[in-house]
Amino acid sequence: MENIYFISDTHFGHWFAVWFWNRPFRNIKEMNMALIENWNSRVKSDDIVIIVGDFFAGSKLFSKFLLGNLNGEKILVKGNHDFKFRYRKLLDTKEIKIYNKMEFSVNEHHFILSHKPMKDIPKDSINIHGHYHRKLLPLSLEKNRYFNVAVDHNDYKPISIEEIIKNKFGEKNVDKFNIIKQIKYSNLNRKYAIALT
Repeated sequence: MENIYFISDTHFGHWFAVWFWNRPFRNIKEMNMALIENWNSRVKSDDIVIIVGDFFAGSKLFSKFLLGNLNGEKILVKGNHDFKFRYRKLLDTKEIKIYNKMEFSVNEHHFILSHKPMKDIPKDSINIHGHYHRKLLPLSLEKNRYFNVAVDHNDYKPISIEEIIKNKFGEKNVDKFNIIKQIKYSNLNRKYAIALT
């Protein structure tokens, strides 16, 4: 059975990522290689990884390198640095699907995936997000309704759906097959998909 992982704000190839967020790497090359190694230490080839924004910068060749060297089926929820000229390179490879946001439910818990934390989330929903590197969340938002999957807060590794569910609700049993069905095949998520003509 495939595992489901979440990660955000890898910023592969972004020249400013190391010094601007004080990441523990000597340079961008070291950061890129460490993030790839950390990713592959957790994710197997048949797993699903949802990248919750701000994936990469660079050439089409670099995007192919990343997609070819990172394990698992990759889905991107577009971030504020994932400009059209960047995600077009990704889509051209036919190796990734891209969405504006996504939703799924686990038991009675509803999850909404967006790069930036949403200010008005529906009652009884959890917002899985990224975007904030130095802090988890703005003080004005209720911590218990959000989960930040930015690499800066998760040892620069993807985090599993089980870890998120256990953290938020203390539950251990997760029907991953049902989540995968919602992520990949629901009409709700199809309407959020980005398709370039």
